[in-house]
Amino acid sequence: MASKLALSILILGLGLVALPVFCATQKPYAQGKFVAIQQKSRDRIDLYLVNTPITTSVPYFEITVEFGDVDWLAEYTPRHSGEELPEAWRPDEAVRGRVDKHHLYLLRPDGSEMQFIIEKKTPVGKK
Repeated sequence: MASKLALSILILGLGLVALPVFCATQKPYAQGKFVAIQQKSRDRIDLYLVNTPITTSVPYFEITVEFGDVDWLAEYTPRHSGEELPEAWRPDEAVRGRVDKHHLYLLRPDGSEMQFIIEKKTPVGKK
């Protein structure tokens, strides 16, 4: 009897923990506009050779997108050095996307999402 009670409590607890995951709703997409798109690179230290760092240049994209009265500065690190952003993405072009706590999701022209990490949020006009 005690084992059935413990099992029931365990199943109920797991159900309550998993409930927010199943009930979570995705924010709707909003119309925005690209303000700036730049390809940059930063050095990553691979190893030290006699106290001298050996580095590799790692490319990334930095974009600024305006949604309503807020500019979002975000970064995307490509999976490989040859990966590019969609060709249709240019400054002053429209884009559909959504903002989450730490991520910016933009719709590519083919309908798939591209995830960026938010670095900064600035009200429009306070640059």
